[in-house]
Amino acid sequence: MRLDAQDVTARLGGHWYSTYGVAPCPVCQAERRGDQLALTLRDGENGHLLAHCKKAGCNYALICAALSFSGIAADGASSDPEITAQHAADRRAAEIRRANAALEIWHTAQPIAGTPAERYLRMARGISAPLPDTLRFLSSALHPGGQAFPAMIALVQGVEFFAVHRTYLRPDGQGKAAIEPAKAMLGGCKGGAVALTQAQRGPLVVCEGIETGLSLASGLVAMPATIWAALSTSGMKGLILPRPPGHLIVATDGDAPGCAAGNALAQRAFALGWRVELQQAPPGADWNDVLKAWSNA
Repeated sequence: MRLDAQDVTARLGGHWYSTYGVAPCPVCQAERRGDQLALTLRDGENGHLLAHCKKAGCNYALICAALSFSGIAADGASSDPEITAQHAADRRAAEIRRANAALEIWHTAQPIAGTPAERYLRMARGISAPLPDTLRFLSSALHPGGQAFPAMIALVQGVEFFAVHRTYLRPDGQGKAAIEPAKAMLGGCKGGAVALTQAQRGPLVVCEGIETGLSLASGLVAMPATIWAALSTSGMKGLILPRPPGHLIVATDGDAPGCAAGNALAQRAFALGWRVELQQAPPGADWNDVLKAWSNA
């Protein structure tokens, strides 16, 4: 019997976080210690298992072979049409449940003004830009690990189902909560982004993180601009761009994954007719680091 991503995660002794799991890679972490969590697992289309090794980039076929050798059958899609259809129906139902949970969080959250979330952005991040209505605060947000923390809640737009992004915070707002991961999405975020500013004219600026985008809006972008946070490198690569094409600035973090994601978006946008600029943060830094250094100069 083939297992889904959650079952495989459990069989490997990993941890499941609502829509994905982390576990020891059966190829490069065969000893399966509790601190070995290089493998990320998700359910893909047609019952396929998606697996990515963050430690050594182990080949997918090798991962499946190692799972099979361990007695874990997870090597692709089922050939039974009924099983495939049931998998699709189950995924759809799960997407709707997550969307409803995200909607409840958004409706429960309060405006960000005067909350620890605003304090986090102003004091811990040095952001001076006006804060958009797409950001709210929830005093007790459930973490995928089971604990509850205060959280900044961001509305993800441009997606099929309702979705939010959560940044878990310390109660005093002086930093992120001491929990991993400190940020998590809920709902189908693929292709979407958090809108941080809206300008009638000027470029569309796409960056990775919310704090990064608000840093750009705090004086690092001199012209009026619409700024979107794609929330992750995969989010940047898969962002659905608006139409018609115009002027796009891709503001990447100064690390290899960020640059690769930015380049992928830039190339795709150029092929779609966009006029594209790439702006990279200094090596090892992001645009919030740049803002804080600029403010302290």
